[in-house]
Amino acid sequence: MTAGGVDRERAPLVSVVIPAYNCALYVAEAVESALGQTFEPHEVIVVDDGSTDGTRAALAAYETRIRYVHQANQGAAAARNRGLLEARGDLIAFLDADDVWLPEKLEWQVRAMAALPDCGLVYTDGLAIGIRGAPSGTLVSRRARTWIDEHGTAWPHLACGDLTPVLWFENCICSSSSVMVRRRCLDETGGFDPALVIAEDYDVWIKIGLRHPIAMVDRDLFRYRWREGSLLGPASERDLRCREGALAVIERHLAAAPGTLLPLIDRHMARDYWYCARSQFENDRFSEARPMFRGSLRHDPWFLPPVAFLAASLLGRPIVHAARGAWSGVRNLWRRPAA
Repeated sequence: MTAGGVDRERAPLVSVVIPAYNCALYVAEAVESALGQTFEPHEVIVVDDGSTDGTRAALAAYETRIRYVHQANQGAAAARNRGLLEARGDLIAFLDADDVWLPEKLEWQVRAMAALPDCGLVYTDGLAIGIRGAPSGTLVSRRARTWIDEHGTAWPHLACGDLTPVLWFENCICSSSSVMVRRRCLDETGGFDPALVIAEDYDVWIKIGLRHPIAMVDRDLFRYRWREGSLLGPASERDLRCREGALAVIERHLAAAPGTLLPLIDRHMARDYWYCARSQFENDRFSEARPMFRGSLRHDPWFLPPVAFLAASLLGRPIVHAARGAWSGVRNLWRRPAA
């Protein structure tokens, strides 16, 4: 499969949906990357989710080339849903306002959708970038790489199949900016759930994956920007928040998981709950830690460390701090070299 050769007259309409919240510094670059595609989208819709930083002014130069929609701040899920209401395309491509597409991204995905009519969603590889835009490596995880290698198709760089055996363990579709979805498949899921502040996209990918094959274009076709001002918060909290959001989503759909995978999923969830609980506990957020300890035990009752920490979380901060100090002293004695 190559990127060229799409029959423009027969190609489906493609709508680009860009949710934007306080992204004045980046949104113009995102819009430029959508408008500069080798496969020209039918429309580019920017949903301004109540920005207060000049996002609208940053889009003024594009007012004749995009559709700008403003709404009160309601979150990323609501912004994407508003974009879906406005969109007229058969294929919907999402682009976060601080990310960037490479020029052939839509062309590769439209060709993949044409080659695989049963496919509900197609995503791509890309590179993470920092504030200054320097790329820092592939976004494909080891588990996803194994799936790609096992689900190759007759077309180079294109894999397709049941992605849920990966999705039960991680959101390998790590950015909505990599995704193109058939409109009818999104309609089946009911769209994005505004109740989910984090991982609302992961929730939709699982719902689509349970109904349709998912395809992956194994090409570097977008840039995912890591920045402190994102909804995930500071880098020190990002992994914790991502894991907590993912756990909440997996719990929603666990009844649909195959029985053969349940022991592995339970073990995975028990360890992720444990990680989240320990992170909260070490920061003295005991009330947040306790549900995570219980979640770990619910998925693996024989995993004993959460029992001790759950009990400790009920003792109160002074006792916990004293115990930490005593344990630190014991460890220092063990590490002290012999005279």
